[in-house]
Amino acid sequence: MDRLALVLFFVVSMACSSTTTPDSPDAGQSGPPGAADAGSGGNHGIPDRETACPGTDNPPGRVVEIAWPSRSNVHFATEGDTVRFVWNDGEPHNVLQVKNFEGQDPPVAPYGDAQWPQQIASGPKTVQGSFDWNTGTSPCGYRPGIYFFVDEGNPVGGVVSVALTTRENPSPQYAPKPCSALANPLHYNGRYAAYASRENCTLFEVNNFTTVAHYDWVEPTFAAKQGDLILFRWTGLHNVVQVHNVNEDALIPGGLASGPRTNCAGGPNYTCVNGPYHLGEFLIDTAQHRPGMIHLSDGCAYGCADCPWECRGPDHVPTGTNMQFLLSRAETGPSENGACCAIDSSKGRKCRVVDLYNDAEGMQFEYNVPVNRGDLVRMRWAGSLKIVQTTPRTNGAPSRNPKPGGLAMDAPVECVPGPNGSCLGGNTAQAELLLDVDKAVRDGKAERFEHGQHYFTFHAFGENTDGYSSQDSDILLYVARGEPYADNPPCP
Repeated sequence: MDRLALVLFFVVSMACSSTTTPDSPDAGQSGPPGAADAGSGGNHGIPDRETACPGTDNPPGRVVEIAWPSRSNVHFATEGDTVRFVWNDGEPHNVLQVKNFEGQDPPVAPYGDAQWPQQIASGPKTVQGSFDWNTGTSPCGYRPGIYFFVDEGNPVGGVVSVALTTRENPSPQYAPKPCSALANPLHYNGRYAAYASRENCTLFEVNNFTTVAHYDWVEPTFAAKQGDLILFRWTGLHNVVQVHNVNEDALIPGGLASGPRTNCAGGPNYTCVNGPYHLGEFLIDTAQHRPGMIHLSDGCAYGCADCPWECRGPDHVPTGTNMQFLLSRAETGPSENGACCAIDSSKGRKCRVVDLYNDAEGMQFEYNVPVNRGDLVRMRWAGSLKIVQTTPRTNGAPSRNPKPGGLAMDAPVECVPGPNGSCLGGNTAQAELLLDVDKAVRDGKAERFEHGQHYFTFHAFGENTDGYSSQDSDILLYVARGEPYADNPPCP
């Protein structure tokens, strides 16, 4: 398998199930120098503050044997397995963990020993021998992901990868958890304990559990709500950045970003043996992000300049992870009285703002929404949309036919969801359509049911393309309170 094929292994998958078992702790700082015990792949010498299992070796498991040096540069193991490297060709060999498919980074030689704390290493070369790497399981096992090995100082053998995945497909270990679980110091060494008191909060953990295709455990899209946490964890060279969509995989300035790409060489107890945990971890707090479809990728989205070793010309430009999550509002329904004053001071202190977003399943708007005659309805969205008021069908449902003289946008407006309710790119103000219910009724732009109640029908024309952020959607608003607000104090 060549390098471009190996890039397929650098994927992000989220394992979803129902268990909330404590997670493996991570080391916030590196441990003391010293390689792992030869023949055990153990965890000796890790300080108590960095592991739940001081002085404990991982037990042997199902043996995955690799003839060493290996003729294949790709191997697979699951949590709990023992990866056994065996050599008997009359030449001296050993086993040494390195940083990536290129070997080590300068100033260390590509096939040299970086002497990381807890590095997987068999020790000095021997003419005949074997080395067992006991991968273990939570909380003492090794971090799932890609591990790279060389025969020290031997470029002929090349770099060999072992993809360590979970035992179950998907594994309940990495299921969504209530944020209250973060109060447990076994969860990420307590790094995120400050979020444990957040109500109605779910933590999603996304890992690059390394299989041959993107998202083969779950769909590449999952649902979250404002206030949820999304924790990305990886081995290998990655970062997390927000992009436009899966087909325009380019960085959006001002969007979610973990920073420059960093390389985590995986280790026991979810450490990065080459440095602190943040080399392979990034937390997204969605509390203030605008609802809608959020597209994520990694630094390879920028093209060949950032990933020259993964790029073989314009026909083989690497792409990122192309993962996305549909972010819905934490709360729906109208605002408190008086919210209209910030939009239209003539509406008075009893006026409510009814916000609608295309944040429901299928990137749809809410359909059957009650409003009061004195309210403002603000339609907002992610992706590219054109919203028009339509004539209703005979059954009162929205059609796609624009209502003559009705409220309508002239052209589609795009919004890439950003922080604090913004649209990245500076078009936040244009990415909304405002309906003054009372004015529309007075101007004769409302419909009437047979029993006399006013209502409005709209249609949102979306992108309707896989990997984008909007779909066609119908909206029906009915006037629950048919009279304007009486005794309505003016806005300040």
